[in-house]
Amino acid sequence: MRKLFSFLCVFLLGVCFLTGCTISKEPTEQMRTITDDAGRELRVPLHPKRIMSLTYGTDEILMDMVKPDRIVALSKYAGDTDITFVTPQMRDQVGRTIDMEPESIISLNPDLVIASISVPTQMVKLLSDSGIPVYMSCIAYDYEGIETKVRGLAKAIHEEDKGEQMVQAMNDRLAALEDKLSGITPDKERVALGLSWRGILGKKGTLFCDVLERAHVKDGASVYTVPKGADAYLSNELLPKINPDVILLPVWRVKDGDDQEKFAHDLASNPAFQDVTAVKEGHLIPFPEKYKYVMSHHVVDSIEAAAKAVYPEVFEGD
Repeated sequence: MRKLFSFLCVFLLGVCFLTGCTISKEPTEQMRTITDDAGRELRVPLHPKRIMSLTYGTDEILMDMVKPDRIVALSKYAGDTDITFVTPQMRDQVGRTIDMEPESIISLNPDLVIASISVPTQMVKLLSDSGIPVYMSCIAYDYEGIETKVRGLAKAIHEEDKGEQMVQAMNDRLAALEDKLSGITPDKERVALGLSWRGILGKKGTLFCDVLERAHVKDGASVYTVPKGADAYLSNELLPKINPDVILLPVWRVKDGDDQEKFAHDLASNPAFQDVTAVKEGHLIPFPEKYKYVMSHHVVDSIEAAAKAVYPEVFEGD
């Protein structure tokens, strides 16, 4: 029997050799080459199944583009609804958040990491050298930049159709909002300023400036130009000169001591600001940072929120 079994094995191997058949084995993941928003070529899985996101903007896009079971981790901000549109419930569907620690990232064995071009180059290199594909997503400075960001991320995860659907949904919502705001002609537009704990936001060439302008709001800071990427804020001492009709207050607590009520009280009681229209008329509106620092398709939510804060009468009855 043993000799017969050996003979059959040799015979079958010979048949396979002659007919060209192969012994089956576990199929390997198909790969493809793409170019990210930083202009880098990289090889990524055809259908990545263990995606990791390192920034809140890419968190938001991914969560509305793929099922949570394809995401192995979200950024550390996921679930903090003052800075991100990812709710605690959405975060819990993924089950894990992660900081930008290379060791922790590598230990989770992602097959694709989605980062931002603001992520330190050294960390991107370290992850890439370890064999993990890292897609660098752009920082948007206007609405069109968000469209580019959405399409780029959709390409990275091979969900191009969903990316186009997301962009179309953005544009449809924006068109409906524009129709609602069409009665606010340039001569009727109010001036607004977005404040952070450190100073004035919305300078010319920033996404928040574009958000305000698309909400038919004059951005009081738009006369000031700051280089792209510069971490610089305008001083609150400019408030009397700009004289906004509405001030959009900070909400997200960045550090201990950040107090929304105290900030508003100090602003309203400052003798230097008593002639500022927004202070005189009490138009100091809490405005979450997820709207001010938006970096995803939720840019339309930000435009709508700005319009509601500045023109509440337009939305009465909605």
